[in-house]
Amino acid sequence: MKIPQQIRQTEGFDKLRLIRNNVMDSKNLLKGKLSHKINEIRRPKRILSSEEMIELSNVIEDIDLDSVPVFDEDAPLVSIVVVNRDGLHHLKRLFFAMGSISYFYPNFEVIVVDNASCDGSVEFVSSWDGFDVTCIENGVNESFSRANNQALDVAKGDYLLFLNNDVEPLSGFLNFMMETMLSKDNIGAVGARLFYPDCSSSKLNREKSFSIQHNGIIFKASEGFIRPFNRENGVEVVDSTSDVRSVAAVTAACLLVSRENFLSVGGFDEAYVYGYEDVDLCLKLLRKGLDILCDGRARLYHYEFGTQELDKGREVRDRRLNNRRVFVNRWNSWLRNELFNDKLNGNEIFTDSPLTVAFVVTECGVGATAGDYFTALGLAGRFEEFGWKVKYLPQRGGNNWYFVDDDVDVLISLLDRYDLTKVCCDNGLLVKVAWLRNWFERWVSMPYFMMYDIVLCSSTLACDFVSEHTGKESFLFPLATDTSMFNGDAPVVDDFVCDYCFTGSYWNADREIVDCLNPDVVDYSFNLYGANWEKVSSLKEFARGFVSYGDLPSVYASCRVVLDDANHVTKGFGSVNSRVYDAISSGRLVFTNGSLGNDETFGGLIPEYHSQQQLHEQLTHYLEDNDAYNKKIKELQDIVLNNHTYAHRANRLKEILVDYYSKYKISIKIPAPSWDEAHKWGDFYLAEGLMKEFVKRGFVVKLQILPQWDDDSDSICDAVIVLRGLSKYKPKLPHYNMMWNISHPDLISLDEYSSYDYVFIASQKWADEISRKVDVPVECMWQCTDTSRFYPDYNEEYKHELLFVGNSRKVYRKILKDLLPTNHELAVYGADWKKHINKKYIIAEHIDNKELRYAYSSCKILLNDHWDDMREKGFVSNRIFDALACGTCVISDDIEGLNDLFGDRVITYKTPSQLKELIDENLEKDNQYDVEFMSQHTYSNRVNQFINILK
Repeated sequence: MKIPQQIRQTEGFDKLRLIRNNVMDSKNLLKGKLSHKINEIRRPKRILSSEEMIELSNVIEDIDLDSVPVFDEDAPLVSIVVVNRDGLHHLKRLFFAMGSISYFYPNFEVIVVDNASCDGSVEFVSSWDGFDVTCIENGVNESFSRANNQALDVAKGDYLLFLNNDVEPLSGFLNFMMETMLSKDNIGAVGARLFYPDCSSSKLNREKSFSIQHNGIIFKASEGFIRPFNRENGVEVVDSTSDVRSVAAVTAACLLVSRENFLSVGGFDEAYVYGYEDVDLCLKLLRKGLDILCDGRARLYHYEFGTQELDKGREVRDRRLNNRRVFVNRWNSWLRNELFNDKLNGNEIFTDSPLTVAFVVTECGVGATAGDYFTALGLAGRFEEFGWKVKYLPQRGGNNWYFVDDDVDVLISLLDRYDLTKVCCDNGLLVKVAWLRNWFERWVSMPYFMMYDIVLCSSTLACDFVSEHTGKESFLFPLATDTSMFNGDAPVVDDFVCDYCFTGSYWNADREIVDCLNPDVVDYSFNLYGANWEKVSSLKEFARGFVSYGDLPSVYASCRVVLDDANHVTKGFGSVNSRVYDAISSGRLVFTNGSLGNDETFGGLIPEYHSQQQLHEQLTHYLEDNDAYNKKIKELQDIVLNNHTYAHRANRLKEILVDYYSKYKISIKIPAPSWDEAHKWGDFYLAEGLMKEFVKRGFVVKLQILPQWDDDSDSICDAVIVLRGLSKYKPKLPHYNMMWNISHPDLISLDEYSSYDYVFIASQKWADEISRKVDVPVECMWQCTDTSRFYPDYNEEYKHELLFVGNSRKVYRKILKDLLPTNHELAVYGADWKKHINKKYIIAEHIDNKELRYAYSSCKILLNDHWDDMREKGFVSNRIFDALACGTCVISDDIEGLNDLFGDRVITYKTPSQLKELIDENLEKDNQYDVEFMSQHTYSNRVNQFINILK
């Protein structure tokens, strides 16, 4: 049910709306989680019978021997390298299956590198007489990288086949791989298709028996970084067909590479210890410009599940952490960009799917009537032409719209009520896009609005509004038309035939068109389409009821003029309705009452009406003068078809996404407990000020509140800035981590400082102290001010003799304790003061940051003090910077560094009596504003400091 406009405009309605939405969302989230658990319990488990296992193994092993490439005695020598440690049972299986090579490929040698086995492995290899084997015996358990590299000292082949000891090769696999390797000059490495054997005894892979284990390697964001995963892992084997495909990497369980290429990239990197070395090798070859191929014709069983399940303990955990650290430092940023480009262009080399976009809409599918869905549908059609995949997340539907599939790369919300704090998605690279088409004030008032990565607005005025109220960058992205529907080819329908029409419903909200319509007084036929027009007495005889979106092309084809009514939620922002683009694209003339949108988008060329008389004059002119009618349509149609189709919008969004992904991204961690509370925290405005300056310099900034610090939504970022006050953060491997210690130094240990890559401290004294005790770089970065927000701006409402702004935190603050009682007029803004001072001094528990400028500019003296630990360690309050930017006289307690920083611009006291004397001396003095000095302490200066480090 649509709520009448007069109710929507009542005080408190938006709060009630949020409460209603939260109740609905909580109910649906709980329902969704329960449903997910029930579905998982009910999910049929893949447990194969012995007959099914035999059937699947027959499919896997069904290799057409006539298709195996033939090599003669002149075939290149292949050195097969097998690393082993206490794997006798694996070696026996492998060696007995080597007929799959010797029967087909005539020229190979086997090198076993044994890592201090004590299970008889060396003796078995030494006694083997089925083919020539060289055994390198290590006295210790060398790493996989080191052991494989050792083999090159004795290997004679021009080609190297790295083969795990726990594989069981099938017929002709090496012939297939060598044919692929020799097919082109730029082949870096060739891998094979691996299958799970009988896994019924496995804990982890019990349901994967005789399914695909590996068909190349893809990459996904997981656990905070870009991780490799086996392509098609667990996919059912349907038939024996296979192909050769380009991939980003293959596993070293079976990896073929030329000796020349292997050595050209330094072989396996020995910084890795049993993990990631094969992926690292392939990526080095790939970055060199060589292709990595996976030959699905080459097949092996891989018993890796048994080997991995035996790996336990601290040693394994430590080596995995080391491997992750090495891999992340070397490849994470590069992989993140390659991953995006791969999806964007549909290459499916680094990934197994194209870019996937999910639209948040009211409803979707057959029978949908919500306009936002049809807007999404028009854009989605063009995305699909790119090869992208499209999904919908409807508010009304069977599934919970906050459960976002992990394969979704870009989420585009068309609804302000979609609460990003409730989104459940394991894709840490998910890009969240807000498309503001209406209700602009409501959009920016949502506490979660700052969580959007990209903001699109349907008009320039809306872009400016977003920037002014949130500091976020936004992109002009108007509505458009779907030319596959609205193209002038729709048939004329007798029931729709009229001279002019309007399409839009009536929801008890003021519509200017109601006052302008009087069809009885003009000699032209009129149809009124939409819901509830029968409730308007003056227009009910023209009401033709609701028409479906699919009928609109014929509605437009059956009339000559389409009226546009810019409603109250878009008119003041110049946002143009989709009906304007659709009707013009259909070859029909439009009259509008939306002057701002007409001027911005069409240069004022659309005929306008703002009264009955104007409307009648326009109708008479254009319906009686065919030349004027046709000329105007041609003029407007050229604008729409050349600038405002969904093909244009899709290309523009693609550009925006490319730009977004290519930019250096920084997460700024704010210790505010929630987005609802964030605006009450000074740290938020500090972060906002930094964000604005970083954006000016071409960076992307993501602000994160405390509950988001440890999730994976910062996986897309290159660097992190932690505003360290009360809350501790554990730095993550993929980021360049910087701390800006702005307060509460007593809470920070030396180990915490040392866990960062770079430390800034808002105190010269403490920066000097800490830099002597830790190995990481430390420098002073004073707090600062936003001179676009803080400047002299007198306001009579905030006129006071003395002003103090700050919360008590249940402590009688030093400067007020030293002052009170006083005969001067004192105004205190802050919480928890009632137990400490006379209530006559307390003006309010909170003052909005946007009002502080007036308060500072309009008082005679601002009183300032510091918490004990900050005073002791030289941390200067940010309030002093803001107040000086407003030309305010500041009296503060004295701390080390204050005089060096501000000189005589800040007055300091040591005793209560001195404080009172200084107040009396300075009450009548004129305040001074030092523009040049304040220009040294802006967010621009501080961002320059950060950028110097990031370079």
